[in-house]
This record gives sequence, C-alpha cells and structure tokens, in this order.
Amino acid sequence: MSNWTDKELIEAVLRHDTRALERCYRDLKSYFSAHASAFFMSKALIEDIFQESIIHLWREIETRRIELNEGVISRWNDGQLRPMTSSLRTFLLAIAKRKHWEQLRVQAPLLQTDVNDVLVVSRYADTPPQDVSDEEVKERVVADAVLAMSDRCRQILTLFYYEHKSLDDILALRPENTSKIGLKTSKYKCMQRLRQTVKDQFVRMHLHL
Repeated sequence: MSNWTDKELIEAVLRHDTRALERCYRDLKSYFSAHASAFFMSKALIEDIFQESIIHLWREIETRRIELNEGVISRWNDGQLRPMTSSLRTFLLAIAKRKHWEQLRVQAPLLQTDVNDVLVVSRYADTPPQDVSDEEVKERVVADAVLAMSDRCRQILTLFYYEHKSLDDILALRPENTSKIGLKTSKYKCMQRLRQTVKDQFVRMHLHL
C-alpha cells in the first residue's frame, strides 16, 4: 500500500520535489513490476517500458494535461477536461500497454516474408482479445516474440528479414559470426525455435497459422 495519493503525486511533480518523487517512483516501480508480468515477456522489456511510461506520466502532469480540477484528478481529452476514471497507477499501466503496442506495430513487419510460417508467442492472454481481429493479434504476437528473443537471434533475424541484409552484410556488422555457414546455421536455429514457440502458443490461443 502506497503512502501517497494521486493528488500528492501531481503536486510533487509540479513543484519538482525530488524526495517525494523518489518515494513515488519506487512505489510505482514496485506496483508496475508486480502487474506488468501479465503483459510483457522479459524483465528487460518491463524495465524499458516502465522508464518510458513514467517519463510520459510525469510529462502529462507537467504540461497540465493531467491536473487537479476543483480537487478532482482530471485529464484533457478531445479539448475537454474530464475526471479520470482510474488511478494514476492504473493509468501508468495503460500508458505502458499503449507504448508496447506501438513498438509491436513497428516490429510487426519484421517477419512479413514468413508471416504464415513464423508467428510467435504473446503473453497478453490465452485467447485473443475480443475487440481485435485474429490478424491483428498475430501481428502483435510476432513483434512481441521478436522483442523477447535473445539479442543475438533478434539482431540476426531483424537484419535478414526486416532490413534485407545479405549474409556478407550481416557478417560485416556482426564480427562474432565468423563464416556464412555459421551465420546460416544460427539463423536457422533461431527461426526453428521461433516456429516451435508459435505453434505451441497458437494451440493455447486457438488460432490458426
């Protein structure tokens, strides 16, 4: 249980109260970490998304997009100041999910070449959300899985499928891969793991390749 209110957080941001903000930051990070594992796959991703989201929340307050209106926490939307229906903690999670989905839309073209063969894991739910189509879910889970891969696999597949680099180009960019044969083997193994993971997940999500 936190020892500050949303009103106190807004006031701390506006007066740049470093001590109060540090206390709120630690509490929000603890809250975020406890809930974010239901949405994001890797700890590194959770950390990155949290940092982006907390900065976004701070900016919303500093620019008075979120403010106190006659003692009520309110937010400007479509030119109108409306009372917020969620706490700032819950709003922080909503920011994080939106930012993550923005990343997914950027990453989704990565495997378009093999989109029917390589569709990957999502931890959003065991069944697709009802307000999006199966194809949208597939695009998002592709990107989610790419973000959650090892750095080595993600870099190799990104360079090959998304940036359309040749094997020679990738070897020049990744000196740790010393030969075309070794690079092709690495790409093949990464893709195989990706394929197997998606097959397992899609069975759980009742989706078809």
